[in-house]
Amino acid sequence: MSQKRNIPIRSRVAKPHAPQFASFLALFLIMNLLAACSPPSLENKMLGDIRPPIVRDAKLKNASEFEIEFDEQVLVSKEAFSVEPKRVAACAESSGEKVCVSLVPQPVPGEKVILAGTVKDMFGNSTHVQVQFKGYNDRPAGIILTEVQAAKNASKKSPHRDYVEFLVNKGGNLGGMFVQWASSSKTMRYDFMPCEVKADEVIVLHLAPEGLPEEKDETGEDRALSGGIDSTAEGRDFWSEAGGLPDSSGAISVFEREGSLPIDGLFYSESSKSGPLDSSKLIAIVQGLSDAGVWPSASPLKWENAFLWKPSASRPFIRTSLSEFGASAWKVGESGSQTPGSFSR
Repeated sequence: MSQKRNIPIRSRVAKPHAPQFASFLALFLIMNLLAACSPPSLENKMLGDIRPPIVRDAKLKNASEFEIEFDEQVLVSKEAFSVEPKRVAACAESSGEKVCVSLVPQPVPGEKVILAGTVKDMFGNSTHVQVQFKGYNDRPAGIILTEVQAAKNASKKSPHRDYVEFLVNKGGNLGGMFVQWASSSKTMRYDFMPCEVKADEVIVLHLAPEGLPEEKDETGEDRALSGGIDSTAEGRDFWSEAGGLPDSSGAISVFEREGSLPIDGLFYSESSKSGPLDSSKLIAIVQGLSDAGVWPSASPLKWENAFLWKPSASRPFIRTSLSEFGASAWKVGESGSQTPGSFSR
């Protein structure tokens, strides 16, 4: 029988984040028809300007506009840019050193978008620009960690695999949101696909799937679509091939979008560890959690900042308070108390 957990909740208002620079989102492929780093001697009174414009910056202004800034004034035609997927049309407009490309309709939150086009400076020198980014999610869902199974439990009666459970505390779209987790030697990541979720839904992200055909992502209305270990008809199941959680010591962080601070996370450690953190992988995640205020930590970062426990494959981490953040908001459940997908307030 599933064990229900009743927990008081107090709303927490996250700090808004402006659209992030494409350097956080994208890989730039800049192809100049002439060498972009031409020596200054090629720009003189005899030859004129023969150096093509160079990209200074690029960013998503909002869900339907992408802006590219060059190092000189540029000109562009409305049809100069194309987009993948083909259903999205691009309309470009230049103003001084900037080009703004309107995307209609706006890309689906989190979907892969490739924008390509050519611009010219006032002397006719051309630069071809290609940029890849994710559709901007202007309605990210609010999700909060509620239960974590950090190791494979090989029990024949009630087996469990690595998973992370979330409660949706604000409806929205999961597209472009992502989860990172790390051990002392490796960082892994899962990117949510576009999916509309409602408040009070429960999401289970499975991190150690067995590769079964019934392990299906539930992006639609059918919550019973997926099968496999720890799948549930109550929760919404997603499956990741990125790798499992560290069994004894690790960290998890949850993000709304690229370049933002995490909105939630968990840092756990074997109780025998002490002293400064000695892993750049863990330091990166834990420092981000600390900067965001979702896992209070002293400086310099120490193992003692973690939720300390005696590792056990049969006992999950369970959140005891949705209004608190850090080690005080967690406990280790009893043996066999895993209830993926059935969280209740």
